[in-house]
Amino acid sequence: MAKFTNAATALMAVYATQSAIAFSPAASFFSQSRLTQATLSQNSRLFSAVEEKNKNVAQTKDTNRDEIMTFSYDMSIEPKYEKPTYPGTGNGLSGASGEYDVVVIGSGMGGLACGALSAKYGDKVLVLESHIKPGGSAHTFSRMHKGGKYSFEVGPSIFEGLDKPSLNPLRIIFDILGEKMPVKTYTGLGYWTPTGYWRFPIGSLKSFNDLLMEQAEDGPKAIEEWNALRKRLKTLGGSTTAVSLLNLRQDAGFLATTAGSLPFVATHPDVFLDLSLTFDSLHKTVDEIVTVPFLRNFIDTMCIFCGFPAKGAMTAHMLYILERFFEEGAAYSVPIGGTEQLANTLIRGLEKFGGKIQLNAHVDEIVVENNRAVGVRLKNGSYIKAKKAVVSNATPFDTVKMLGKPVRLTLEIISSG
Repeated sequence: MAKFTNAATALMAVYATQSAIAFSPAASFFSQSRLTQATLSQNSRLFSAVEEKNKNVAQTKDTNRDEIMTFSYDMSIEPKYEKPTYPGTGNGLSGASGEYDVVVIGSGMGGLACGALSAKYGDKVLVLESHIKPGGSAHTFSRMHKGGKYSFEVGPSIFEGLDKPSLNPLRIIFDILGEKMPVKTYTGLGYWTPTGYWRFPIGSLKSFNDLLMEQAEDGPKAIEEWNALRKRLKTLGGSTTAVSLLNLRQDAGFLATTAGSLPFVATHPDVFLDLSLTFDSLHKTVDEIVTVPFLRNFIDTMCIFCGFPAKGAMTAHMLYILERFFEEGAAYSVPIGGTEQLANTLIRGLEKFGGKIQLNAHVDEIVVENNRAVGVRLKNGSYIKAKKAVVSNATPFDTVKMLGKPVRLTLEIISSG
């Protein structure tokens, strides 16, 4: 009977083209196995990834421009700050002056979703993107090698719930905008581990139980513990289907947008007792219930969908998987044409309702007057007025730098940005 004893190694095989941060914890596991020369080479790269991650952490403590540059474009016109860049990413000098209701900085999923929905509901919208490609981490790049063209996903490439109406917030937004995005569906993921190959099935609890019987050190005990973990988190997990994540907001309006969950709350009052678990580390609950090594490692691989093993992953990240992945008909969805199709679909919705997107337009400053964000100034000097709001989809560090001199961040500015 094959045993799965190294979750992190398996994950590296599955996510070889994903962010180094997602599998950097695997470095510590490799020392526990007999390593081939190829694995030693992989291990060296992983330690480099850990070192790079530590640099990223250090950057959060010193965000001056000499130490950190979270956006990489052709900076040859500013040699003082020139760092390794990728040719063809633009110089950030595009964009013209104008006046809009809503100005969005950054064309990541959050920025495009905000822009497209604002346009649908009547606002005049402009989305500004420093790069020559939209989508933030959701885009694809290609490289030629020995006459062949190879495409690489910058961000996540596997999703659930995009193939049909579901509680996936992206799918809900596509439906609101009336846009479709073709996807290819898969009913499982293959894992290559130090002890062999196995396949994680989705959309069938029976198939998963069969996997545990085949692979786990103690199959019946693994099934018992898995069911106990799902039972422990069932009420909290049920709340993910009672109200869409898209309905959550940070102002008094949440009382209206989450009203649909009241019937669930009324019949499951114990959900309030578990609310503290939502943002707590999942490993605390797992350690209380799960002992079978294969099952513990499997849970780690599922948590690393969000960048961590169970220790460090919020319980909220696992709730959807516990509930949704084992429903009949659930499937992984892969956008046909690559992750960049997510951005292209949102842009179609944005432009259909009169919104605009400007690429290669770097925002140098968020203009604040009387403690309110009123517009932005571009790198090329153009000023764009925002009558209702300035929304930043950039990193918090970049957003603070764009505010320029120290500003008293009132609630109005936070709401606008």
